[in-house]
Amino acid sequence: MIIDYFKLTNDKAEIRTIAERLVDEIHVCDKSGTKLLYTPTMLQKMLDSIRHYAPDSNPEEQDEMLYRFIYDYWAFGCTVDEEFYLDLISKTAEEKLEYMLAQFRSTYVHHLNWDAGPDRVSQLEDKYRLYQRLKLYYKRQMIEIRSMDDYDLFVAFAKRHPIFVVKPVNFFFGLGIHKVAVEESKGNYRDILEAILQEGQAVHERHPQRESRMVLEELICQDDALARLHSGSVNVIRVTAVRGKDEKIHIYHPWIKAGINGSFVATAAQEGFVAEIDPDTGIVITDGYQETGNIYQFHPNSGIRIKGFQVPRWDELTDMVQELMEQLPKFGYIGWDLALTPEGWCVVEGNFSGEFMYQLMNGRGYRREFEDLIGWKIETEFWWERSDRFILL
Repeated sequence: MIIDYFKLTNDKAEIRTIAERLVDEIHVCDKSGTKLLYTPTMLQKMLDSIRHYAPDSNPEEQDEMLYRFIYDYWAFGCTVDEEFYLDLISKTAEEKLEYMLAQFRSTYVHHLNWDAGPDRVSQLEDKYRLYQRLKLYYKRQMIEIRSMDDYDLFVAFAKRHPIFVVKPVNFFFGLGIHKVAVEESKGNYRDILEAILQEGQAVHERHPQRESRMVLEELICQDDALARLHSGSVNVIRVTAVRGKDEKIHIYHPWIKAGINGSFVATAAQEGFVAEIDPDTGIVITDGYQETGNIYQFHPNSGIRIKGFQVPRWDELTDMVQELMEQLPKFGYIGWDLALTPEGWCVVEGNFSGEFMYQLMNGRGYRREFEDLIGWKIETEFWWERSDRFILL
C-alpha cells in the first residue's frame, strides 16, 4: 500500500526516496489491464513540460524537479503546470495544502455534482449536448459534424455564416478553437469540411479520451463595452457558480479573460490574461495575470487600466447565472463562460471543473474557504486513498 510509506515532508532526501519508489512501484488499472504508470514516455512528457517552463534549467535541476513533482502529485494532487504558474516550487508542504489543486479539485467538484448522475461530466463538457439543453441562452446557432454525411448540414450553415468558429466537442483550455472564413478557402465547402473533420480525428488520436466530433458556432458579436479591451478576442467572464451549504447559488471569485496581441482565444495559458472581479460590483480588483508569470497593469494593446475596469451590465449577468443553475438543479458547481453582446449576455460554454485562477492572482490557496462555503471536506489525508485505480506491484 502506498499509504504504508507515504508521508508529508519538506525534507528533500525523503521526498526523492519516496518519489523514486513511486516510479518503480505504482501501476494503474484500466480496461486493458494493469500497467506501469510512470513509463519512459510518461516521464519524458513531464520533462518536456519542465523544460518548457524552465528553459534555462540544467539536466540535474530538471531531474530534481521531476521527482519533486511526482511526489507533489501524490501529496497535493497538483500538475506540472500548477507547480510553475502557482509557484508551488517555492512553497512548503503546509502552504501547498491550502491550495485547491487538480486532483483535490476534481474530488470536490464531483461531490458537488454527484446528484447529476454518472454522465455528469459529459452533460457539461460535451459542448453540443449542453447547447441543445440551453439553446435559449446561447443566442446563436451551433451545429455538430461527425463525418462527410453532414455535408448538406455544413453547407447550409456555412452559407448562412461565412465566418464561423470551430471547436473540438469536448476539449479544454481553449485548445483547437479557431475561426474559419469560407472566402479564404475560395468557397470549396467539401475541402473545408474535410479539413475540419481531420482536425477532429487528430485530436482524438492524440487524446483518445476526447472525441473526434467537432462543433461549429456562429460568431459572437461582442458588445463594444468589452471589445474595447481587446477587439481581436471575445473577452469572456468566467463565473463559477457554487451551491453553498445554505443551498443558495454563490458567484465565487469570478474573473475576466481577455486576449492580447490580436489573439482570437483569450486564456492565461495562451495569448491572454485573467483578472479577478468583485462578485458584488463587477469591478476588476486585480491586475492581469498570465501563467507565464507576466503581470499587466494596463492592457498591452488597448492601454486600458485593468484594475478598476467596470464590467458592464453586471446585474444582468448574475441574474442569468441564477437562471442557468435553475435549469440544471442537480449540479452544485459549474464554471460558466459568458460573453456580452449588444442584446445582452450569452453562454459561451459551461465547464464541469476548471482552474481556481484566483489562486494565481492572489498568491494563496483557497481550499479552506471553499470547504467552509460548501460545508464539506474530504475525509482522507490524500486524494487517492479511496481510489482502486492505483496499486503497488
